[in-house]
Amino acid sequence: MPKMPRSSGAFSEKQRIAHSIYGLGTISYVDERLTTIDFDENGTRKFLTDVVRLEPSDTPTPAKPVRTKKVKSPKPK
Repeated sequence: MPKMPRSSGAFSEKQRIAHSIYGLGTISYVDERLTTIDFDENGTRKFLTDVVRLEPSDTPTPAKPVRTKKVKSPKPK
């Protein structure tokens, strides 16, 4: 398995990335200490910026499923 480049300063918010364990995601926050990534299938995860290894990705963000509000029918009397 090839080594992934470090993310310190190389990545920015809203950039698509690939992680070796969690898969594809979008960076939602990054600074010199922490990087927060919203993964497509594995939720939100926080990493130490100096330690996390990421690859840039050209894969588009998948469409989020539309949640519909369920309307409760009135109770019978």
